[in-house]
Amino acid sequence: MKIDCTIDGKTLTLSLNSDKPLSLILRENMGEDSALNHCSGRMCGLCTVLVDGKAMLACMVPAFEIRGRNVTTFASFRKTRNMKDIEKAYESVGRYPCSECFPSRSLIFESLIDEGITDPEEILKEFTIVKCPCMDPDDAVNIVRRGIEIRRKRNVRRPQLT
Repeated sequence: MKIDCTIDGKTLTLSLNSDKPLSLILRENMGEDSALNHCSGRMCGLCTVLVDGKAMLACMVPAFEIRGRNVTTFASFRKTRNMKDIEKAYESVGRYPCSECFPSRSLIFESLIDEGITDPEEILKEFTIVKCPCMDPDDAVNIVRRGIEIRRKRNVRRPQLT
């Protein structure tokens, strides 16, 4: 089947099996380094990507679900201003994920910050997608809340175009 989608800003038409997991599509078709894990189902959380801004496990997203959607991997996200906000939040809280889960946790934090989610239960639900024990859950809540403040301040300072 042919699937039209956008991956890291590139509009693509892919011919593939409709139920092929996004993690394999990225690995085989895109040479994507940040989503190489393919555990076949919620085992580690290290294949997190943003699909239309929402954090999702690439190993759990079948190809047909990305039709017409925008997929962002950490490889392209790490070059954005939004990633700089997350890095400032890490620095402010004084906690960073380990190098193995840094990409996935950063994308999860971006999804939460972008949605403005401050409820600790919602944050922790998303935080536990990644199974790595390197971060304390309270730190995750603080990082998201701080990231929201940083993003809000940056957006207020940006001149509004009319």
